[in-house]
Amino acid sequence: YPAKDFAALAQARAHVPATVLDVRQDDEWREGHLENAVHVPVQHLPARMPPPTAGPLWVHCASGYRAAVAASLLDAAGRDVVLVDDEWRRAADAGLRVVG
Repeated sequence: YPAKDFAALAQARAHVPATVLDVRQDDEWREGHLENAVHVPVQHLPARMPPPTAGPLWVHCASGYRAAVAASLLDAAGRDVVLVDDEWRRAADAGLRVVG
């Protein structure tokens, strides 16, 4: 699966809807998250796989480590996945709307 940054996600979202999976912890999610993102903390992912998406599922966390674990699990389950290997603090600067 490819690894990209938040700027690439913003660019992709400008052209087509992109489903984003946030695998950070609940407290991190409450502090702010991407608009329309799906939230499943990485430790719950094996039991709570998100439904299939029309395009790739963009997976992020705070720095890329947990997202890499989640992307590996999703890839092994046959999902089309893109790892967001970037720091969360760069999301808004990349042009993504952060809410919460």
